Amino acid sequence: MFRGFMAFAVALYHFGYWFPILRQGEFAADTAKKIGVYGVEGFFVVSGFCFFHLYGAGLLTGRGARVFFTKRFFRIAPLFYLAIALNAAFGFTGGGVPYSGRMLLENATLTFGLFHPNHALVLGGWSVGLEFVFYFALPFLAWAAVRWRPFLTLATLVLLALSLPWTYRWVPQAPMAGDMKFHTYVAVANHGFLFLAGGLIAQARARWPIRLPRWAFLLLAGGLAAVFLLKHRHFYDDFTIMVGTTRYLFCLLSVAAVAVAAFYEAPDSPVKTVGRYLGDISYSVYILHPLVREGMERLHPGGWAPWPGFLLAVALTLGLSTLTYRFLERPLMALGKRWSAA
Repeated sequence: MFRGFMAFAVALYHFGYWFPILRQGEFAADTAKKIGVYGVEGFFVVSGFCFFHLYGAGLLTGRGARVFFTKRFFRIAPLFYLAIALNAAFGFTGGGVPYSGRMLLENATLTFGLFHPNHALVLGGWSVGLEFVFYFALPFLAWAAVRWRPFLTLATLVLLALSLPWTYRWVPQAPMAGDMKFHTYVAVANHGFLFLAGGLIAQARARWPIRLPRWAFLLLAGGLAAVFLLKHRHFYDDFTIMVGTTRYLFCLLSVAAVAVAAFYEAPDSPVKTVGRYLGDISYSVYILHPLVREGMERLHPGGWAPWPGFLLAVALTLGLSTLTYRFLERPLMALGKRWSAA
């Protein structure tokens, strides 16, 4: 549910500026920027939680590792390849990366994150590159976490310390020209601690049987939301909230939000139904929404009126994401499970 809401929030953030219905310096724009940036950071925390929750017993050795990578490939690669093909076929800008032999090879093998996350041929694909770096490291991380209980805590602190030069020096000092500031920001070392923070939440949930009652969940979630909404308002440059102490504050809020969600067993409700639906199609929403915007611009080069364009983009994204999940992602995930079982 949490992943689904975050993916949808990232799409709303982008559409709000692309069409545009948000105005710089206003509360709605400030909130959208924070949600857009830290929705992606929240993805990393959720990924760390999910995979340590599933594989925290150190099952990723030998055949277990082969099964894991097979299933991950069938989960991520098909839609990623489709987005690359659509970008190339229709001449979309994609990730702004040239279609050289090296870039095609890095993207085909999903190893581009090991070289630079912004080698992705899909707009926003840098986060997929970081995810696969985490997947490559996960067998060792899960093995070490089982054999030495303090390992995950120590590794999280080490990676947090490793991010300090990026957050306090290299990203702030990087020039805006040529997107160098963003190229510096997406470095693996600047985000790795978030995956392991999610792993710590999974460890805590496995060890502590306590679960939050509804009133405690609502109180904690409401408090986190209030701090997130009210802290650091009236800014114009997105990088203002992506560097320095401000970044670590919002990273802490992201980690805390995942922890609160992890320790609450949500009862069945319409909100849960919508959240699960968005969670199912979250990867499609994240990958396809830039393509929706590109396609709409080609269909109507003169530009769309802000609100009609925004609403149409949201509807098209949800519709296309539902179709790709139903007819591409889900069948190929099932195929990956059958192959890995064999």
